[in-house]
Amino acid sequence: MAMAMRKKARSCVDQALLGVWQRELGELSTRSFAHRLGASKDLVLRLDVYKKLEKHGGCVNTVSFNEAGDILVSGSDDRQVILWNWEIGEIKHSFQSGHTNNVFQANFMPYACGRSIVTCAADGEVRHVQISESGQVDTSLLAKHQGRAHKLAIDSGSPNIFYSCGEDGLVQHLEVPMSLLDFMIFETISGMDHLTLVNLQTTFVLQN
Repeated sequence: MAMAMRKKARSCVDQALLGVWQRELGELSTRSFAHRLGASKDLVLRLDVYKKLEKHGGCVNTVSFNEAGDILVSGSDDRQVILWNWEIGEIKHSFQSGHTNNVFQANFMPYACGRSIVTCAADGEVRHVQISESGQVDTSLLAKHQGRAHKLAIDSGSPNIFYSCGEDGLVQHLEVPMSLLDFMIFETISGMDHLTLVNLQTTFVLQN
């Protein structure tokens, strides 16, 4: 009986690792991987604490990797945004987000070498952070929801297009300026009156 249980457990772990391998090779879509193994107890039990990154003065509400996977961005109730070299546990940048309330999400924009970040917060604002090569940080307001802005969804195929949603029931299609001199363009995708939106994802479908 015990041997059968160990064999079953080993089989589950092997399947989980196979799924990770297939995802990395592109043989298994992210959606299929999440559906099959996203709540896998076997995978969770294999996790361990690699390093603690301690700096924020409030609850950390969001973490996100850059494209290369070597930098982590975090946002917190202290309204700070921090960029970490997570492997060695050092801070690369730390700055005030420009928000007046808790930062709910911070994401790197693609194809920007980790120097373009978008944020949203409990103040309803959606902001853009531009980090120069010299390390200078500039933040600007892109849009505002009536109520808290909860989530951002990034268009992975574009360096400047993303979406935001908030408690006002609106999904906003936003465009980050291509340069500091460009103007932000946005359009509102209609939402239902007073419908609270707290999550948002983008899905792309290839058509023949």
